[in-house]
Amino acid sequence: MSDERHQEPMSSPSSRMARRKGRVRKSPPAPAEPEAKALPPEGEAAVPRRFVRTRLIPIWLRLVIVTVLMAICLAAGAVVGYSAIGDGAWLDVFRPSTWQHILDFVEKGA
Repeated sequence: MSDERHQEPMSSPSSRMARRKGRVRKSPPAPAEPEAKALPPEGEAAVPRRFVRTRLIPIWLRLVIVTVLMAICLAAGAVVGYSAIGDGAWLDVFRPSTWQHILDFVEKGA
């Protein structure tokens, strides 16, 4: 048996990590041919364009949206748990007396 252990050379780079570890070598870039560049019209200076990325939804608004969605899910879960699984009316889950009864029950049991 040889020391190669049936290794085949990689034909194309599979990942950036493989190139970084030296398993795959990139071929040198081909020499670029000079291209004719269009000259800007007279009176206009050649200003390089810079790509500016703006967020569609700002981060502070994302946090507000996530907080509101979490509150809605909490309320919906309480309604389903109290009315569908339990025997109460669905509006009773929002009354403070219901929660006081639940807290008294939990504290008494502990």
